[in-house]
Amino acid sequence: MGLEFGQIVTQIIGFLIAILILKRFAWKPLLSMLEERRTKIKAEFDTIVEEKKKTEDLYVDYEKKLQEIDSLARVKIQEAAREGQKMADEIKEEARKEAREIVYKTREDVERDIEKAKVQLRDEVISMTMQITEKLIGEKLDEEKDKKLVARFVDDIKQGKVEGLK
Repeated sequence: MGLEFGQIVTQIIGFLIAILILKRFAWKPLLSMLEERRTKIKAEFDTIVEEKKKTEDLYVDYEKKLQEIDSLARVKIQEAAREGQKMADEIKEEARKEAREIVYKTREDVERDIEKAKVQLRDEVISMTMQITEKLIGEKLDEEKDKKLVARFVDDIKQGKVEGLK
């Protein structure tokens, strides 16, 4: 079997025609379809990258808002603590004021009671002195004059004018 030159040329021409037909009817549509698919995949990757960037931006915003909320919460807690301290101070001051008023009123009551006791003691001393004087003298003196005399005597004792009875 020998190689025939005509047959080889015919096969080469047929192969070239087949390549031209495939290039025109199959290759270009196949390449355009592949290019279209490549473009679609690239667009999808771009969309994914954009979505990822948006997600990262949202995450950063979320973190910032959480920090703002945390800061605001700390500020509110500090304000509440200051307000509580202020209320406690006001309550303490009110209690001190009430305590001072109670002490002042008690002092006034004690002083009033002491004055009453002094007057009562003075009257009893006058009465006892009159009884003793009556018994010593043996007769009843003028009651009004006696009271004045004894009251003057008690006042003299209080002022220290009578020796030995202080």
